Amino acid sequence: MAIEVNLEKYGHKKKGFLGFSWTAFFFNFLVPIFRADFKWFLVFIFPFIFVSLGTSLDLDFDNNFIAFIFIFPVFVSKFVFPFIYNKFYTKGLIKEGYLPPKDDDYSNAILKGTGYLEYTDEDLLDKEKMERYKVIIEEYENERKKDMHTIIIVLVLIGVLIAFFYFMTSYS
Repeated sequence: MAIEVNLEKYGHKKKGFLGFSWTAFFFNFLVPIFRADFKWFLVFIFPFIFVSLGTSLDLDFDNNFIAFIFIFPVFVSKFVFPFIYNKFYTKGLIKEGYLPPKDDDYSNAILKGTGYLEYTDEDLLDKEKMERYKVIIEEYENERKKDMHTIIIVLVLIGVLIAFFYFMTSYS
């Protein structure tokens, strides 16, 4: 699961996310639509439009090179974007001026500990706050390790299923 952080700008609140996006993995280009992130919606949907264009041109997909050229972008959209989308989405919100509330130690610790925001002098001088931040960041890193194991298991299972179906169709 992605880690949620609270962000706000002039009283308008939004959620930022860190880590692998399971929703982007399963729902792909629908995620940016629900977050009103139209730039990333176009990035996510472009490979599908590209493949649709290729199929409408009646290209010879028996040629492995042509098939690769048209299928690879969908592979990227499906298996690479979920790793990077939350990072770019949250950085985009921060660039727009959304910041975590001052009293939200969790969001501040995560965003500062992962390099999204800089530590202030006030933070660095407050030993208690830095100790709380350290504990929160350690929990965050442990959660990331668990997520990485889950991601690897899911991708291996998908690979096994693809190999299984490939061999089943090639022997029939």
